[in-house]
Amino acid sequence: MSFDPEFADPTEWAKMYRGLGLQVVPAMRPSEHKTQWKRPALPKWRELEHELAPDFTFERWYGDNGEHARRYNMGLIAGACSSGVFVVDLDLHKNVRAQAWWDEMSHIQMSAGELDTVEQATGGGGVQLFFRAPLGWIPPTCKTSIGVDIRGQGGFAMLPPSMHESGTPYRWREGREPWSLEIAPAPRWLCDQITILAQEHGGSTGTTSTPAQRTTSPGTSTDSFGRIVDGREEHMTKMVWARVVQEYRESPIMPGQAEQDEMLRELFSKYERAAKSRIVERGTPNHILLEREGRGITLFKQKWKHAFDQWDGKVKDHAGAPPPQKERPQQSSAGQQAGQAEAEHKGEADAEDPAAEFREDFNLYELLSVTAIKNLPDPDWLAFGMIIDRGLGFLFGPPGCGKSFIAQNLALSIACGLDEWWGRKISRKGPVIYISSEGVGDIKFRLQAWETHMQVKADDAPFYLIRQTINFMLDTDVNKLLLTINTLCEQLGELPVMIVVDTVSRVLPGADENLQKDMTLFIKACDEVRETFGATVVGVHHTSRQGNMRGSTVFDGAGDFLFGIERDEGDMIGTMTAKKIKAAQDGWKQSFELKEVALGDIKATKSLVAISCEQQAKEKSALPPKDVCRRILSDISTAWHSGKPWSSMPQTKAKGRYAPALIRARHDVAEKVAELLIKTWLETSVLTYTMCDKSTKMQGLQVTGSID
Repeated sequence: MSFDPEFADPTEWAKMYRGLGLQVVPAMRPSEHKTQWKRPALPKWRELEHELAPDFTFERWYGDNGEHARRYNMGLIAGACSSGVFVVDLDLHKNVRAQAWWDEMSHIQMSAGELDTVEQATGGGGVQLFFRAPLGWIPPTCKTSIGVDIRGQGGFAMLPPSMHESGTPYRWREGREPWSLEIAPAPRWLCDQITILAQEHGGSTGTTSTPAQRTTSPGTSTDSFGRIVDGREEHMTKMVWARVVQEYRESPIMPGQAEQDEMLRELFSKYERAAKSRIVERGTPNHILLEREGRGITLFKQKWKHAFDQWDGKVKDHAGAPPPQKERPQQSSAGQQAGQAEAEHKGEADAEDPAAEFREDFNLYELLSVTAIKNLPDPDWLAFGMIIDRGLGFLFGPPGCGKSFIAQNLALSIACGLDEWWGRKISRKGPVIYISSEGVGDIKFRLQAWETHMQVKADDAPFYLIRQTINFMLDTDVNKLLLTINTLCEQLGELPVMIVVDTVSRVLPGADENLQKDMTLFIKACDEVRETFGATVVGVHHTSRQGNMRGSTVFDGAGDFLFGIERDEGDMIGTMTAKKIKAAQDGWKQSFELKEVALGDIKATKSLVAISCEQQAKEKSALPPKDVCRRILSDISTAWHSGKPWSSMPQTKAKGRYAPALIRARHDVAEKVAELLIKTWLETSVLTYTMCDKSTKMQGLQVTGSID
């Protein structure tokens, strides 16, 4: 790590600590509190005990012109928020019993070097050593009567370059600085000794003996989706061992490293789907949270290597393999082999390691009384009465019906922070991610057309396009998507509000849309994205020849909202039908129009934008100004004298003579308003509907009055 402590300012110190995954926070100065200054200079710092503060919070403290950018006193909140780091505080200068205890620890480890870790000298003359707690052990936070204090979960310790009340700064021991030496993982024996220490000498004041309390976990338990939350290491061990044993049964010739790596990736992907992290942190993919708990890829690789190290020993004995074959047989799917190994050799694996035997654990379901049911929170809406917040839904229709224009209109309205969309109140605004690998060539024109029509500039809006093809059937692609979105969240300091998949068929290459098994995997991938980021997921999908949403009925069942889009060929007016809305009335229809908008560039580029007819009529409900009305009447008169009169009859749309449509196109007046205008003028004799040409018997509108 490139860091110069001699010239670093508080911001650089804080960023160095944060880069190590430590929860560094501004701390009080001795001058700010005479007796209790060794604590964070924050009003609600206890809220920061469980996870690392988001980037935008850290920037508020230590960014450019941050609130604490000039405050040299800072400290560490220990425990889960700092990747399991805890502190052993030794008052060696005050208490000989502290020195004796540490000497005993050093004697136990002898020359193993397990206690070589980051170390600092406190301003008061003490010594503090930093360790990372192993998974499954929560270090206590307590003072003891022998001068050894433990700053565990929720504990706080001052950090260099803080100044002590003695006038001496905290400083790192030479060669044991965090930029020179990694914080060592605490060996299990040290954890046991700390537990004994807390039980025998612990107490919040250092005088009262208060045993540390440790919680136990059941052998195995799952969440509501059937994913393992307790017993994950045991499950991992069984998967790895069964897979390696099965591989030996296929052939006693050890596979090469490349083949091992491929098998490991496939098996870990299966494990990651089956296991769930206990850490609740929206915006962070499950595999990253598992790794932070010590139940991720690092531990998986260790178990994998350990199993292959016993290839000619325990693996061979367990497999009861036949004599070596000259050639390795062709591999079957790693996922299939792993599943077969787990099923066929479960008993043998258990016999090999009796401690790994799963225990049945029956969790009780929650029971809600009538009163509790009434007190349940109301459903949240992204677009009131239409789009359920953090839900999954679909816009579907035949090709060319305008469904993508509608989806893009909704997405841009949310990203640009508009208050309404098509007359529906938008309750949550923020980042939107649009996944589309088709039609991206003209999406910039569609965006500009929306800006022009809405008179909104979207350049700084958090609207992001992913144009690469993503396969929602592959865990690797889904994990890459989760990681991509998570990286964006870290940059923005907020989670996405909506993620659009346009179209569904493009993210299902090779899958059978009519096969329930395949579509269940797709829905699971959508749920993973939705649950990870707390976002609404909208899929844009096609219809079948029968007019229904294409594919398995899984879509209908999984969707919280379904909207069918219809538009006749050649007609710019279409209909959106609410086929299904959970927690709200459905069955209603809403008309929309695909309006052509000139972008005003030198190429005279035009594009379409989807707008609500009802909303457009509402926005332009007043009759046009008189000068516009005069120009409209002039156009009607010119058409009459040219022998091609405009008509008020809807059936003349196909011939291009329908007056309301022509008024809309030429004078930017809503068609419904134009219809009202024509009707009013006919009633007041400003216009007359009469025969224009006796030979052809063509009829149309003639100007016969004045609006003055």
